[in-house]
Amino acid sequence: MLWAFLISIILGFVVRLVSELVTINPNEPIYSLIIYNLTFILLCCWTIERLSRLRIKVDYLIGHLPSNYRWLPTLGIVITILLFSLGSGQLLFYVLSFVSPEWVESILSDQIFLSGSDNFAIILNNILTVITVVLVAPVTEELLFRGILLHRWTAKWGITPALLLSSLLFGILHPNIIGLFVFGLMMALLYLKTRTLIVPIVCHSLNNLAAVGIGLVSNETGTTGNADILEQLHSYWSVGIIYITLSAPWLIYFIYKNWPNPSFRLPYSTNAEQ
Repeated sequence: MLWAFLISIILGFVVRLVSELVTINPNEPIYSLIIYNLTFILLCCWTIERLSRLRIKVDYLIGHLPSNYRWLPTLGIVITILLFSLGSGQLLFYVLSFVSPEWVESILSDQIFLSGSDNFAIILNNILTVITVVLVAPVTEELLFRGILLHRWTAKWGITPALLLSSLLFGILHPNIIGLFVFGLMMALLYLKTRTLIVPIVCHSLNNLAAVGIGLVSNETGTTGNADILEQLHSYWSVGIIYITLSAPWLIYFIYKNWPNPSFRLPYSTNAEQ
């Protein structure tokens, strides 16, 4: 995976060079994107290198997509997960707004896309944002959380603790802990069901793309500033209940139907036999 390491180094060098040319402030959002990309890409490269030394084949972790795989039901799962994430986030931030309103306001007012098309630094930030959200995050996070941790922790503690703990860790790393815990759990079950990381990677990418699209539409159509964010949250908290009511039954059914038994064989084992 030397090529991935070189790409990471080149990316950091190029962005650093551009930052010097356009005098980007170190506090600009682009630096957070750079740190995220370098951290996860290098972590994946290091992990893959370690697996290679242990003679563990990454191809068996990733698996192969069945030629007759039906994407339409999977798209329905993505929509359902997105609704639950939006609803749980709405209710979670509503409750937290009474405890730490400043933190909630800072989270909800954070914009991943910067406005203005005549500044090269802004253009670079937005391009890197798209790459991060749609490509880097789905690939690296699914490989690490569903591919590596799920297998490792199943070997140590069993399939059920591994599913719950890997999903919980995934949720903790995001502001909407509840929504992303369920998201991680659904991605893990999709991985076990299909025996390929390709499906959760695509679902992850589509979910992120849809979330970004909703955020952009919300920003474009919004008529109030940051000062009214908490007021809007308190006014429309009931929308979260509607979203959860619509999505939760389907998610519960999917989880119940696809929950593995203790003797379930992980994708690596079954893919290695094919």
